Amino acid sequence: MQASVIAPVAVSTTTTPAAQAVLDKSVQATPMQATSVEHNEGVRARLKQMSNANKTWEEGAYKTANEGLYGLIQSCYQLYKELTDATDVNLKHKKQGLNDYLSINGMDTYTSKPMPQKIVRCVFGERDRRRISTYNVVLRRIIAEGWAVEDVPAQIAECGGVQEMSLGRKPGTLTAKEKALQVKDAVQGIELANIKNDQTDQFVNAEKHGETFAAVLTQNADGSYSINCIVDSKGAVNAALNAYYAAEAAKKAK
Repeated sequence: MQASVIAPVAVSTTTTPAAQAVLDKSVQATPMQATSVEHNEGVRARLKQMSNANKTWEEGAYKTANEGLYGLIQSCYQLYKELTDATDVNLKHKKQGLNDYLSINGMDTYTSKPMPQKIVRCVFGERDRRRISTYNVVLRRIIAEGWAVEDVPAQIAECGGVQEMSLGRKPGTLTAKEKALQVKDAVQGIELANIKNDQTDQFVNAEKHGETFAAVLTQNADGSYSINCIVDSKGAVNAALNAYYAAEAAKKAK
């Protein structure tokens, strides 16, 4: 008896253009909606990413990469704005994500802190509390003044950096060094007396002609002044010039 051979039947696996269009339209019509868990985890993932970015910055060019620091503060501000957006229907889940991140990472004591402090703590940790306090002050000032998110790095730089901002100096306010420089030429143009004797000769340095020194003088009963010491110190000179600046400003204010 001869065996019969059954030929394989070809099955088409192609989809017609019309059918594929229907499938594509069906997929587009039913987008996936993020769940409350995904919103929660999304915030935690972002905080973790920002924290890792901070660690990379700290372990790399910490002393010179101000741009990296300003970018991190910008990210903190962006997240703050999102977590205080009352129009976001998923706000509760996102805020819970922040608190959960704190708890998971052993920072439960911060869950009751103000929002800016929570975010700064998550991102920068607590290895240097004074530095963290500075960043918290800077973020609160940015919030209070309502900066645009995209302008944060440039505006921090314009304010003189985070340290200047933390000291509460407003734009245009002169630092002590700037005040000293502003009056230095005017002071050097004044000559109340010219003194040269054996004692002052001991302080002469041929390489420092034209430079400024500080001195302590005592007023005597007869109206004369005694020079008690001469100090070669930029800090002492700047302090004296700042005192002069303040005295002149007080005169003009009268």
